[in-house]
Amino acid sequence: MKKTLLLLCFLGSVFYARGQSYFGFRDDNYAGIQGALFNPSVIVDSKYKADVTLFSASSTAQNDLYGVNFAEVLDGGFDLQADASKNIKSNNRGNFNVDILGPSFMMNITPVHSIALFSRVRSITNLVDVNGQLVDEVNKDIDMSNSFLISGGNPNGVSNSWAEIGASYATVLLDRDMHFIKGGITVKYLMAGVNGYISGNNLSVAFTKNEANPALSQYYSTGTLKTSASYDYENGKDPEFDATSAGVGVDLGFTYEYRTNCHTCVGNRYKLKAAFSVTDIGKLNYKNTIENTYNLNGSVSQDDIDDADDIFEFFDANYTKTATRKAVKANLPTALHTNFDWNIDNKFYLNLSTDFSLTDAKKINSTAIANSVTFTPRYETRQFSFYLPVTYMEYSGVQIGTGFRAGPLFIGSGSLVSNLFSNNSKACNLYVGLKLPIYQNYN
Repeated sequence: MKKTLLLLCFLGSVFYARGQSYFGFRDDNYAGIQGALFNPSVIVDSKYKADVTLFSASSTAQNDLYGVNFAEVLDGGFDLQADASKNIKSNNRGNFNVDILGPSFMMNITPVHSIALFSRVRSITNLVDVNGQLVDEVNKDIDMSNSFLISGGNPNGVSNSWAEIGASYATVLLDRDMHFIKGGITVKYLMAGVNGYISGNNLSVAFTKNEANPALSQYYSTGTLKTSASYDYENGKDPEFDATSAGVGVDLGFTYEYRTNCHTCVGNRYKLKAAFSVTDIGKLNYKNTIENTYNLNGSVSQDDIDDADDIFEFFDANYTKTATRKAVKANLPTALHTNFDWNIDNKFYLNLSTDFSLTDAKKINSTAIANSVTFTPRYETRQFSFYLPVTYMEYSGVQIGTGFRAGPLFIGSGSLVSNLFSNNSKACNLYVGLKLPIYQNYN
């Protein structure tokens, strides 16, 4: 085994790493169900009589430690240690989200009442307060390493995956001349998937290199480390959804539109729109979680690391462990979303949207999104839309993407442009989906 095992030992991963989604597209008046994931009020008075989503998926990965040149990565031969730019801090962070929407639909019951049903699988992984210098050192080949003493601090990580079935209802609350308000609510049944967390306390690692025989080089560590998972990972069991562990989630949203020439207003004919929502209010309940606490005071050699078959064997062979089984509650990534849309001239729009986490990622087993602000110029018609989102992400800085909707198909990325032209990309986002739209009788 390589030094990566030591990285896992001190920084974390007893779980499978599995959000921010649909940059640009979600602000489209033809986003349908995908827009309702961020604000349930959008389903009423929409551009659709009905919207059936067959499938859509979005994935985002980001960090603030390593920046890469994606062109070189795709060409092959890219070495993270040698070729990546580095932003080493004592509290580096990373985030990985996956959001998959299964068969779902929305429809109008009446002109002022609409409903939606959707199926969805989600996963969010966070790592915060990770010492980037320690990550960088343990990623080096043993022959390139030098002796060091580094405080690992209090790293914290969580991975949470779950499935949900949601039902949404939205209605028109006010329709007076130029002022229009609608509101919506989504209630979600949550089926627990895989939950795991890691939390370090006062970690430190010292490395003493043996120049004559690198295999005898020693790692000295102090502190404690808690690792936990909702499945019996130590005995080789695979992660699986647990129907006996469940929860309930709620989304709330409102939209205000300022409409001009309102005697002809139909279907989102606004000049200005402001929308606000809070999503993912709720928790998942895991009934039989395994938590291990390791006392890391001690030393190991490079041979100890290389001889271990897996990380669990390495932990158990070299450190004192206290194991417990208990029920655990895992919060949903509760977030506040705002959206401001300006219809410049019929088919052209400027949009400003924000996503702010309402949970603390530093707490044990706390799932959170990364804060972001996105500015998106948009061209929109019934059959086609084009987006150019520019996003500031909390973990990874500024990202520029692009995307389009053509009839039933939509494809895009919140980072494609910057990934193609930047030598220091710290994030990657992609999304794709297919739907069967049934339009209103007006444009």
